[in-house]
Amino acid sequence: MIDFGSRVDRIHNTYKASDYRERALLIDSSSFALGAAIVNAGIAFLLVATPAGWVALVVGGAVVVGAAAASIDMNYAVKNNSGG
Repeated sequence: MIDFGSRVDRIHNTYKASDYRERALLIDSSSFALGAAIVNAGIAFLLVATPAGWVALVVGGAVVVGAAAASIDMNYAVKNNSGG
């Protein structure tokens, strides 16, 4: 939250000082998003590195496979029953 606040303050100061606020907004928002993505990737890696993470990975994979199978089955049923 402190990082976000400092970036907003920097954008506001740029707005008061010149017309390059869009550039400052783009740079600061992009770097904030990249930083958040890196932190999330690190947290995800640490989660997967634990036994609970492995369980979550297996359960999540099973859910994805089940959803894909249900989608394929529904697609097949709709195609066969649509008269097309």
